[in-house]
Amino acid sequence: MLRVFAGQIGLSPAEYAEAEAGVVRWLGEEQAATIPQVLGLSASERKQFQALLADARSATPLEFDDLFTREQLEPVRLRHAEGKRAAVRAKNEILDAVFAPLR
Repeated sequence: MLRVFAGQIGLSPAEYAEAEAGVVRWLGEEQAATIPQVLGLSASERKQFQALLADARSATPLEFDDLFTREQLEPVRLRHAEGKRAAVRAKNEILDAVFAPLR
């Protein structure tokens, strides 16, 4: 059913799954117009949908470090490498890559 709906609004199932989870980058003008039609929304429901979509688009996206700390994601195999510079450098490189901005 979700695959059919995704196809009806011009999204792949993967894009729709992300949109359903709150990732609005896949919802373009085509989807903003098509979703209310496919769902048969009334005029007031369309207005509410457009307002919610505008709110979602204007929200500040979460960054990785909003969810996790560096310590939480520190590689376990490198946690106890006491005094080994290579292990510390590798750990920092991994964490730097994980927390790098996605822009």
